[in-house]
Amino acid sequence: MNDNFLAIPFLLPLVGALILVMLNKQVILSRYVSLIIVFISFVSSLTMLIYVIRYQPLRLDFSGWPAPFGIQYVGDPLSLLLVTTTHFVVFMIIGFGFGRGEKRASRYYLPSFVLFLTVGVVGSFLTADLFNLYVMFEIMLLASFVLVTLGQSVEQLRASIIYVVLNVIGSWILLIGIGMLYRQLGTLNYTHIAMRIHELDDPTAIHLVAMSFIVAFGSKAALVLFMWLPKAYAVLNTELAALFASLMTKVGAYALIRFYTLIFNQSGGITEPLFVVMACMTMIIGAVGTIAYKDIKKIAAYQVVLSIGFVIFGLGTNTFNGVNGAIFYLMNDIVVKALLFFVIGLIVYTTGYRQYRHLKGLARKEPWLGVAFIVVTLAIGGVPPFSGFPGKLLIFIGAIEHQHYIGLTLMILTSLIGMYSLFRVFFYMYAGNASKGAEVKYNMIRPVRKHIIMTMTFVVLLIGLAAPIIMQATELATSMNMNVEQYIKMVNPELRGGHE
Repeated sequence: MNDNFLAIPFLLPLVGALILVMLNKQVILSRYVSLIIVFISFVSSLTMLIYVIRYQPLRLDFSGWPAPFGIQYVGDPLSLLLVTTTHFVVFMIIGFGFGRGEKRASRYYLPSFVLFLTVGVVGSFLTADLFNLYVMFEIMLLASFVLVTLGQSVEQLRASIIYVVLNVIGSWILLIGIGMLYRQLGTLNYTHIAMRIHELDDPTAIHLVAMSFIVAFGSKAALVLFMWLPKAYAVLNTELAALFASLMTKVGAYALIRFYTLIFNQSGGITEPLFVVMACMTMIIGAVGTIAYKDIKKIAAYQVVLSIGFVIFGLGTNTFNGVNGAIFYLMNDIVVKALLFFVIGLIVYTTGYRQYRHLKGLARKEPWLGVAFIVVTLAIGGVPPFSGFPGKLLIFIGAIEHQHYIGLTLMILTSLIGMYSLFRVFFYMYAGNASKGAEVKYNMIRPVRKHIIMTMTFVVLLIGLAAPIIMQATELATSMNMNVEQYIKMVNPELRGGHE
């Protein structure tokens, strides 16, 4: 396969976003153009993922400049697995439509900014250059700043201020860390950085850089520093909440997995205990948040925080099984959180209420929505054979191998709490006596939205049933990232040869 194909998942959404700026008044045409572009990107990503699993990673050197002198994109199992999942979810979100009304959304160039955000996310997954990662982060964040502020409510403006300020601070810290790393090593290419770190006689200075990246990436992933997430996600409409919940924190979690298995693995004696502690704190925060609120959108937002704790705990075990489980759970969580916010959003739209204590007897009106709610709840809880089970099982095994019994206990307890919080909502809203609840005037749901939710419900079930097939990608991704020599040999063998 030609390495230039690696540019398709990145360039197509970029070109599409620019085209949609000119088509903003043609609502139907804009929607079809964006759907076609994202679908082609999804198919190309899936094709490349199958290729790299069977053969070798793809590498694209922009303008023919080889690493470490030029910007490099690498399509390995980890990056392409997440890129493929991203395009699938974005396709579903665009098909779902925009709740503010199609014409109003197009007037605000909302479809264009959704694709710009996709460009930033996909570029972050594919790039193998640290400064270009920063650029992709900024593209993603600038698009998200526009999307999170597209509203007229005071609540949304207040939430957007917190979101913007904390993410800007995180970007500053990331830029400082990049400067410190370049000063120490003189390179920003992932492979070259990994090589030079392993050749240092005294890696003390690198430990400080590793700490700065934990703060920077952790703030993006809502790891402990979660305060920007619940308010921002709770005020967004359905499709934007699904977009943010499925993608924004996942980029930070991906960066932590990539950097602390491939690049900063020599700092493991410092970073591993720190990851475990931070993951445990995040799990506790997320679990408390899920049972502390009666607003179902805030309950869903804290489910995002909780899942990040699971992923980083798997990374903190520093075992093959733990990291493999973290990657699997991260991929799965992109789909599951999109489905969760679709379901929650439609419940709010259908009934007009966000507080579940007002809603009873909804099952008689929309039973299919109850099926999707149960599936997503069991997937989040990690109940076999649903999609959350394989990743959590591997993280459990990794925790036992590294004897992180306190973290393992917390993970089990917070998983049960998170699942309980959703079951509480389900039984209150679906099994309650409608005559004792508030009088509800139901809004009609578009048929296409029903079809999208049922399709995603099927995909969540399929992920759990097809786990052995998906693990071919996650196991290969784990093996490559935890073995620096293997990664160099498969991605940039000429760097090792030239160095020697």
